[in-house]
Amino acid sequence: MEQTPATAAVRISVLCVSRNQDENLRRCLLALSRSTLSAETQIVVVDLASRDQTGAVVAEFPELTALRLPKNFGWTKAANIGLRSAQGESILFLDPRIELSPEAVAALLDNVEENGPVAAAVATLSLPDGTPASYLRSLPTAQSLRPGFQPPANPSEASAVEYPGAYALLIRKSFLKGMNFLDERYGEQWSDAEIAAQVKRAQRKILRVPTATGILHPEQPKQVDTDLLEADWHTGAAVYLKKHQGAGIGHSVSSVFGSLFTGKLGAVRHMLSGAKIDGTQE
Repeated sequence: MEQTPATAAVRISVLCVSRNQDENLRRCLLALSRSTLSAETQIVVVDLASRDQTGAVVAEFPELTALRLPKNFGWTKAANIGLRSAQGESILFLDPRIELSPEAVAALLDNVEENGPVAAAVATLSLPDGTPASYLRSLPTAQSLRPGFQPPANPSEASAVEYPGAYALLIRKSFLKGMNFLDERYGEQWSDAEIAAQVKRAQRKILRVPTATGILHPEQPKQVDTDLLEADWHTGAAVYLKKHQGAGIGHSVSSVFGSLFTGKLGAVRHMLSGAKIDGTQE
C-alpha cells in the first residue's frame, strides 16, 4: 500500500530503503522531522517486506511516501522503485541507521551544484559515543575489492572523498538520470560503489561536509541468508569489474573456486546461477 503526502514545493527527496530496521527507522524519521528543510523535503521509505514493526513506524509519519514491497528485492531495485516517486531535484540516499542533525540536509544541499565540480555531498558521521565513524573507503579495484573502512582524517574540515557509501549521500537527480538510474544487475550491494565510480568518471567529486553531521547507529539483524548475501556480493563485483576494470569474468571464476575451497557450497550454488538478492528467492 502506498501513502502519499500532500502536494508541496519539494526541493529534496530523502530515499530510505529499510528491511527489519524498525527502531532505527523511527529514530531516523524523527530526526528528519526536525530538519530545518522539513517543509521542503519529501521522504520516501521503501520497505523491503519487513517482518518487524516497520509498518507501524511508517504509520506514525503519515506525511511521508511509503512503499511496501512484497519481497526483499535488494537495495538496488528498491532504490530505483523509490526514485520513481521522488519529486525533488536532489536525492538524499539515507540509511535508516543514520540520525541526522537538524542542519544536515540544508548543509548537504548547499554544497551540491547542478553542473559544478561537486556532484554529491555526504554527511560527517560519528558513532553514538561521539567518536568518528569509519564509513569512508577507496573505490574497489581488481587488486583491492574490499577496501577497508576509514574515519575522516579531519572531521572538522571539508574534504573530497572517493567512496562514502549510501549512508547519507546527496546527489542531483539529473546525475542519476544521466546514469540511467541504478544498474539492476546489482542486487543488495555495489550500487553505492557504482554511483561513486560514475562521479569519478565524470571528473567531478563527492564532498564530505563537516557541518552536515549525523550519528551512525548499530544495525539491527536483517535476517538475510549468508550464502545468498555472499553470492550477491560476488555477482555484483563481477558486474562492477566488467564495467570499470574489464575483469569481471576472471572474478566470477576465482570466486567460485575460492568458495569451493572453503566449503561454502551454498554460496557456490548461488554464484553458479548468477544469483543476487532480488526477491526471486522468497
